[in-house]
This record gives sequence, structure tokens and C-alpha cells, in this order.
Amino acid sequence: MAAPAHHPTRPTRRRLLGAAALGGLGALARPLWAGERDVDVIVLGAGLAGLNAALLLEQFGLGVKVLEARERVGGRLYTLDDVPGRPEAGGNQLAPAYARTVAMAEQLGVALATSATSPLLQPQRMLYDIGGQRIAAADWPKSPLNPLPAPLRAQPPDRALLALGGASPLAQLADWREELSRAQDVSVLARLREQGVDAATLALLAANNSYGSSLAETALLTLHYVQSNLGEIRKIAGPLQNVRGGNQRLPEAMAAALKGPLLRGQRVVAVDAGARGASVRCADGSVHRARHVVCALPLPALRGIRFTPGLDPLHAEAVRAVPYAQITQLHLEVLRPFWDESGPAPYVWSDGALGRVFPNDEQGSGRAESLVVWSNAAGAARWDRLADADAEALALAELARLFPASRGALRLARRVSWQQDPLAGGAWANWAPGQATRLAKACAAAQGRIHFAGEHTGATIRGMEAAMESGERAASEILSTL
Repeated sequence: MAAPAHHPTRPTRRRLLGAAALGGLGALARPLWAGERDVDVIVLGAGLAGLNAALLLEQFGLGVKVLEARERVGGRLYTLDDVPGRPEAGGNQLAPAYARTVAMAEQLGVALATSATSPLLQPQRMLYDIGGQRIAAADWPKSPLNPLPAPLRAQPPDRALLALGGASPLAQLADWREELSRAQDVSVLARLREQGVDAATLALLAANNSYGSSLAETALLTLHYVQSNLGEIRKIAGPLQNVRGGNQRLPEAMAAALKGPLLRGQRVVAVDAGARGASVRCADGSVHRARHVVCALPLPALRGIRFTPGLDPLHAEAVRAVPYAQITQLHLEVLRPFWDESGPAPYVWSDGALGRVFPNDEQGSGRAESLVVWSNAAGAARWDRLADADAEALALAELARLFPASRGALRLARRVSWQQDPLAGGAWANWAPGQATRLAKACAAAQGRIHFAGEHTGATIRGMEAAMESGERAASEILSTL
């Protein structure tokens, strides 16, 4: 793993013991950080960003304490160990360009394996469900229900959306959050209407849009950033990989490698910082003090934390206003395979309730152990309004309509709704038009002794690598002050 930008000599740490706990409301008359420090750095959040920052800081001799609100580590990297096939509810695969992520796995002895290529996930076996009608992949390009422009008619509509956004003008990946990209930081709906895209096509493009709650709330700049991100990933040859036993094994190994304490079930409610240090108060009343704080939490989670002094105005605006991807997943256990080996697979693109369906074929054998019904935005909200029993009944009925042989072959194993998780607020930051070029850099900027990390503060590669990059940057900021 690449070392941080600054290489100070190992600092001499004063570990101040016997710090007095604040007692009663009267103690709040003085700043929380006024007491003795118990560690050098407190890290908020035990996802990839926070854990990477903590490990790097410990590598340079600093005392670190990690506070995590959940009982598990990993944040939005989450392997569903209790579902057959151990599907990933969060980060799915490691690309060769995920240099920091792959290096961390190798450093900790976490085994990686080439992701299996499933015969069930071949484009020619996808089934389209449009307007309630079943359309085989071979028939999709010429279907009267396919309104896409001629060059794109063979594509699923979500891929066609990226193409219709046009070639990315980003000279380098990090330009997505720079002022020079302001002209592209506009609504994709407005741009498509300017191009004469008709209403039927717009409706289909919006059905499973991963990058905004609607096309009006999707930034053209985001589509360009995604395109450039894919281009950067393809520059480095190599297979897609997964962690053996589930991707969550990586943050678990990172947590096990920490020298200092990792306290679980610690929901932060206040962060105070001043010239001499910083303090963090948790919902249980405990107070933790340090010289610096790394806040590696998603923006929605910051809405429940009081910062003193307050956040920079642009950062505070981002906390209030930046939307996160709304994603609901229904993980269905396959009790028996019900699909024909040569016909359409349970690999579905639908403009109806199902959204998209993916078989979880971990071994690439063609015998998926589970399916995931994956819905975005309005589709996710539809599922979130249902009780588990009603959601299961609807999902099974919709699949039986498409695959009659699936009756009795599936059951609901788990439901995951990232937007209903108050510690996440959604799956990833979906910067609305006009937000990325105004707010993204402010979210990554340190405020005195408080440093910020998380996938939304990454500058280049998206996803897991953005989280790792941001933790490295936050650690480097602290090391540069020593």
C-alpha cells in the first residue's frame, strides 16, 4: 500500500490516563474537549474509509480509537451471510483499478478470488418485462415496446441512458467536482429534452435509474463521471475479484488488525473541537477525547450530530440537501432451479414492480442459490411501504407471471433498504444537478481538528476505492500537522 504523502518521524505520544468523565449537566458549561485526551485520534465509523484511516495512523505510531454505531463493521460493505450464496448487499466486486483495496487485502492475508462468470448473467439470456409483457432478449431490439434510438435498441435502458448522456468531457477523473465542469452539472432530463428524446423513451430511461430519484434530479455530470470511471477501470488489465467468503471479510480483517479499541454500538451525537483538542459524545452519554477526529460517516448520518463549531456553510448544505441512492433489495432463496438451461434466465429488466432481478450464482455453475430483486428510487419506495409478507407475495407473484415454473421455488430470505437505515440514509451519494461542483470539495475539506472521509469525499475512482482513498487522505492531513 502506498504510504501517506507525509512521512514524519514516529511521534512521541503522551497517553494521558485517568481522564475524568463529565458529570451532570453542569459540566456542559465548558467545552467537551477541555478534559484530558485519551487517544491521539478518534475515528467515527468502521467502514472501509474509517478503518483505513485508523490503520494508517497507527502505522505512524498514533493512538487511535474507533467508534462504530452498528454491532458489525463494514458500513455499506455488507455480506448477507445468512442468505444462501452469501450475496453482497453493498459493494459487489473489486476491480483491478482498486489498488488500495486490493493492496489492503494482500497486506492482511485476505484471500481474493476471480469473480465467476455466470451463464445466467449473459445479455442474450436477459428477459425484458415492459408494460407487463414478456420480451426475450433476442426480440428486444425490434420490439414495438422498445422506443430507444436505433443504435441503442439492443441495450438495456439503464445502459442506454449512459450512452445518451454523450461522451464524457472530463480530461481527468477528478474534474467531476471542479468548477470547470459546471456546464455539465445540469439536469439530464433537460439535456435529453433538448436533444428531442420523446416521452416514451424518457419514461423507460427513468425506470431503473441508479443516479437520481428522477431524470430531473440526475446530473448529466454524474453520467459523465460514471463513464470516465469505467474508462479508468478498464485501463488496468485483470479480472474482477471478490473476497473469499464474502467482501465483508475485508473490513473484519482490518478491524482485527487495529491496535487500539474499536467500540461498537456507539452512536455519535456531538463533536466539539477547539484549539487544544476535540471531544465526541455518544448517545449513551460517554465522552471520548483526542487531538483530532476523523469523521468517516455518510452525509445523512451527520444530520443527527451537533458540531461545535458548526460545519462550514457549504458542507452543512450538503448534509441537508445531497440525496443518496434509494435502493431496496429483496433476496429470495432458490428452493429449486426453475429456469430452462437454454432459455431466458431469472435475469430481468422490468419497468414494473420488479425493477431488475439478478441471480446470485457465486460459483458460476448456472445454479443460483438466491435471486435479488433490486429496485431504485420510486420502485424502492413502493417496496418499502409493504410489510415483509406482502413484499414476498408481490415478488413471487411477479416472478411467477414471467416464469410460471417458479411457483413454490422461491422464498424471501432477507430485505435490505439502504434508505431506511438511519446510519446510511441510502447506498451512495447521488449529487443532484448543480451540487457536485459546488459542494463536493467542501465535504472533503478539514475543519480545524475535524477531518472528513467516506466514499462521497473521494476524488477519483468510485465505490470501495473512493472510501479507501478518502481514509488515506484524512490520515495524511493529520500526519502533516505533527
